[in-house]
Amino acid sequence: MCGASSQQKAAYANETKVSDMLTSIAENFAGINTDMLAEIKDSLTPIQAAGPSQFGLTPTAEAAERTSAAENISAAGSQATNAVRSAMASRGGGTTYLPSGADASIVAGLAQDTAVKEALAQSDITQKGYDIGRQNWQFATKGLEEAPAAFENPVTSAGSAALGGAQAQMQGATDITNANNAWMQPVGAIIGGVGAAALSPKK
Repeated sequence: MCGASSQQKAAYANETKVSDMLTSIAENFAGINTDMLAEIKDSLTPIQAAGPSQFGLTPTAEAAERTSAAENISAAGSQATNAVRSAMASRGGGTTYLPSGADASIVAGLAQDTAVKEALAQSDITQKGYDIGRQNWQFATKGLEEAPAAFENPVTSAGSAALGGAQAQMQGATDITNANNAWMQPVGAIIGGVGAAALSPKK
């Protein structure tokens, strides 16, 4: 039987189907990744552009932390001051006790201690904000550096697979063509031989 076998034709049809599918996937993947990469760049670029000295807390988060710190330290300072004053009053025989200079110095020292603690807490919040800002900048910078490869490599791989499929498709077509034309050479040789015999002079 001349020509390509049914197995060859089925293999070629399957190669064509796989190649077309891979090409479609690669094109779709490239479009999705391009959109996602654009979104990531839009999100990270402002953070990266702000530099490593940016402040990382939002105004709402910063206000909440500062208010909480102030209230907690103030409450603790008031409790300590009230406890000292109660001790002083009991020593004087009643709540109307007037503190001596030393006692007043203790109360003043407590108030100063509360003020120092609050100032340190507020300073820590400020430092925390800048630490977060620096971390955000580092994350954004790294993300912008790595995102293109992370999105382009899968597309390149898919494209390579599609190209391989197309090449296999072409090879399949070539094999079928060769198989279909394989009969021509021997038949041509036979015809040529017959023609030569017919033209040769008879003895």
